[in-house]
Amino acid sequence: MNKGCLITIACFVLGGIIGGPIGAVLGFAIGNGISSLTGESFKTKSGEMNNFVLEAITKLSLLVMRADNSMMKSELYLFRDFMLQNFGKEVASFSIDYLQEIKDSPLNIEDPCFQLNENLNYTEKMQILRFLFQLSYADGNMNSNELQTLTLIARTIGIRQQDFIYLKTSFDFMHSRNQSQGNSYNNSNYQNSYATQRDGVSDNDYAVLGVRSTDSDETVKKAYRSLAVANHPDKVQHLGETARKEAEKRFSEISQAYNRIKKARGL
Repeated sequence: MNKGCLITIACFVLGGIIGGPIGAVLGFAIGNGISSLTGESFKTKSGEMNNFVLEAITKLSLLVMRADNSMMKSELYLFRDFMLQNFGKEVASFSIDYLQEIKDSPLNIEDPCFQLNENLNYTEKMQILRFLFQLSYADGNMNSNELQTLTLIARTIGIRQQDFIYLKTSFDFMHSRNQSQGNSYNNSNYQNSYATQRDGVSDNDYAVLGVRSTDSDETVKKAYRSLAVANHPDKVQHLGETARKEAEKRFSEISQAYNRIKKARGL
């Protein structure tokens, strides 16, 4: 029996003892309210995950999918793989079923964002936003409605503007590079190739930090410090081993890119 049921039953029994039949009815109602606030949890690769968080990720993913007025199989596969790799089979199955259940329902951004704010730290929310960016490019392009949706989500979950620009710049660079090379979208290896080398620094290095080669030294330093804190792998414990390994890789890429820029600029 799950925790929510136990809370409801306990309140029902206690209400009956104190207030008789009327007390039992009130206790049942109160118990239902408490159990709905606590939420159920799934066992995941990294421990327990509140199902409110899983529902929130699903809702935000659906909002991004809807932003271009179509839902593609590539988006659904990407969503499934993200949930599977980060949380395991049970969560992936739950999330796919839940997505199918709500796919035609009206949604707002505020409710799922509230759940993320209540349950995840800043770095974990950045990881979710990164996935939503990836989802928006599942069909090869991001349109203005998708960008508007991502911007509103980022603002509602408290993502700093500099960190949002970093994500957008990184994905824009990756997309333009893949278009010029005729490659399909691939988030796992775009950091491995470097374009337009100058003094040992590439355009990609600046894209990793979400800045431009023309930005000031202070802007570059500020971007690095912000990203180093926001992408630390120790801060994604709720999101599983896959998320931690990705964060480690990203943290290393950020540090390496900054070191190359720092050396070239003599910082």
